[in-house]
Amino acid sequence: MHSASPFYDAPMALDENLSGTYGLQPRLAMARLRRHVFNAKKHTLGPMPVERFIEEFLPPNSGDSSGRLSSRNAFRTVPQCVDVPARIYKPLVSALNKKTRHKARCPGFIFMNTAERSTRQSRAGHAKPDICCFTTANATLVRKADRTTRTELGYTELFIKVSPDPTADFFEDPPPTAAQDTSTSCDFLRDIADDTVYAEAEKAFGLSIAFAVEILARQQRAFLFSISMSGSLARLYRWDRAGCIVTQAFDVRERPELLTEFLWRFSALSDAERGFDTTIELASSAEEALFRDSIRKYVSSQLDITGEELNKAVFAHYQPGYVVAVHILEPPESEAVPTHRYLVSRPVVSPLHLTGRCTRGYWAVQVNTGRLAFLKDTWRPPSHTVTEGDTLLRLNDLGVRNVPELAAHGDVFDVRPGLANTTTSPVYQSTKTDVWTDEPWICAIDGEPVEVIALRHYRLVTYTVGYSLKSLRGTDELLRATYDAFIAMRDALAKDSRIHRDLSVGNIILVKRPGDATRSGYLIDWETSDRVDEQGKALHVGRAGTWAFMSIRMLDAEQELGKHTFQDDMEALLWVVLYCGLFYLPHNLSADQLTQLHDGLFESSRPVADKLQGGEGKLVNAACRFWTKQVHFGSAAFVEWLNTVMDYHSPPPELQAKYKGMWTAEKLEAYWRDFLQSHNDLERDNRSVHELLTSRYVEDVSTTSLLRSIAFSGKHSLDEYGDQPEPKKARLQEPQPSSPPQLPSSNLRRSARTRRAAPTGEKSSARPRASMRKS
Repeated sequence: MHSASPFYDAPMALDENLSGTYGLQPRLAMARLRRHVFNAKKHTLGPMPVERFIEEFLPPNSGDSSGRLSSRNAFRTVPQCVDVPARIYKPLVSALNKKTRHKARCPGFIFMNTAERSTRQSRAGHAKPDICCFTTANATLVRKADRTTRTELGYTELFIKVSPDPTADFFEDPPPTAAQDTSTSCDFLRDIADDTVYAEAEKAFGLSIAFAVEILARQQRAFLFSISMSGSLARLYRWDRAGCIVTQAFDVRERPELLTEFLWRFSALSDAERGFDTTIELASSAEEALFRDSIRKYVSSQLDITGEELNKAVFAHYQPGYVVAVHILEPPESEAVPTHRYLVSRPVVSPLHLTGRCTRGYWAVQVNTGRLAFLKDTWRPPSHTVTEGDTLLRLNDLGVRNVPELAAHGDVFDVRPGLANTTTSPVYQSTKTDVWTDEPWICAIDGEPVEVIALRHYRLVTYTVGYSLKSLRGTDELLRATYDAFIAMRDALAKDSRIHRDLSVGNIILVKRPGDATRSGYLIDWETSDRVDEQGKALHVGRAGTWAFMSIRMLDAEQELGKHTFQDDMEALLWVVLYCGLFYLPHNLSADQLTQLHDGLFESSRPVADKLQGGEGKLVNAACRFWTKQVHFGSAAFVEWLNTVMDYHSPPPELQAKYKGMWTAEKLEAYWRDFLQSHNDLERDNRSVHELLTSRYVEDVSTTSLLRSIAFSGKHSLDEYGDQPEPKKARLQEPQPSSPPQLPSSNLRRSARTRRAAPTGEKSSARPRASMRKS
């Protein structure tokens, strides 16, 4: 069910089974809320004076105001304090929708009690915004929608979060007598001593963030407005990918003119001024047919499937009735064709965070040629003069193998090419929260200054289209695809003195080349990559990458401001292969045993002073194979490869002499190449999916997990503001089959920091040398 606009009810990515929306599991909602709140504290600016908020973000209506209702006593029926929020819904909705024959509060829009459309409104995972604002046409669509869906968030123009009384307000304005420099004298976060009251206030703010995140994912938007009501106390919000701006609180009974002015101006805003991304448009019926047929043909060629199985696979990329055209404008200095038109529908990745890169990824079809492509829609720091597209173009020109082929890239303009820019926004779609960081009204939050980074909307298109490494069919595909990724790593180092810095399961895709029986591997997502210096160290400091696959050395707390090396990427690739073997190849572990191994080996972390320490499980395994010796894989060849490469990386004491100096790029490539050549009988169809024992998880997030959720905000890395990994879920209990042996971790840590590797023997294409050492 869709409107005639391309902005609304955009499809979201599906889970691996194509059976539901990815990442919005109701039972984990409280964990998400706490993560949202924890992160939002760093990127929330307030309290902005209400009048200034309205003047800055909602241009005045210069037209006829004769249709405007008076603000006098507009919200006198809204109670100041109630026992349940439902008692506020009816009088508030009535006041918002009030109109006469010729006048209205918010012309062209309808406010609806959407809380009553939830099947379990009291549960965070099923809650919907209490009140939503819709266009008149979209309100009709929403009323007809199945209440078990979340259609409301696909059509919402703005939403109102309602709490029963002022104690549920998460924020507190400084007193009027506070010093002008409020950032050092006041804290915007309310000091709530009662744990129950604090939990309710935190949940209310967390739900507001969650609704904003979901609306931004279900619509084509750059920003969004909302309102919070705590009894009759109101605040206005503006959300974008840099954070949110919150106004001072005001009582709608005492100062109704503030809310009525906001609503009147809101009703007169253009689509772009209400936050919609007007660079996209609905595809024509002929274009939708082109997209559907092209996707279907490519899926069939990649997976060798037909019939209902093919229909289901196509559904992962195509939702009938929703195909939109996206325009890519090349950078001004580019010699390529300046404008490209691509068709997209359902993304394979949806943004589930408010701030950061917030990437959408689509299979796309180029209109002019019908050629398949992959379109990455993201947000980047404009301070980074080298974009991912620039990096890929250079890698392509240098002949680096097994990396995506660049098709087009560029920052996103405010409006579609050829349309006049009628807004007062900048030339490019950019965040605005960051513009206000130096204002005197900004307070600290929870004792800490806010950190907001400017971001700009950016799109990248490649001609390399494939499936996640998680879709691997067997041992053969796993070891050959990851070998291809290793070749990409080596080529990039040799030809561009560049390391990837984010080797992960998600950053290797499988692509079936014509005539090949096994899909090849491509190493994607080079946005966090970096050049290396003459010592083989990254030019920029800071951890980057995905926690589960980071090297032992980079998980050391001392390396939060360290520099990645090629050997860190080599080790990360080893962990990627092991991870895929554990989740997608046959072995003997039960779900409970796999969960214990996963937590201990890939997810362990703890705070050390103000830094985050990890890798203890990997250290133990490097010393005595504590974790991996419990696994009996069904593929003897995979066991042979895994044991050999682990011995190359960290030989046990009895093999130190034999494997001394073997952990180098040249030796690993030689072994891997020879292994594949001598093992022509690797299993091609022994896929076996294993799952974690999620029934042990509860809706909670530990302090350590919250620390990790901000460890990769990227403030010390080249990618300054990356998507944060899902925090590890706290569990009711963590039974272990046995305890790891007590090892001299400090000595192991020291060894991991100081062990040096032999030079790679590669020659770089620029001044920095490619010889890699561990520091």
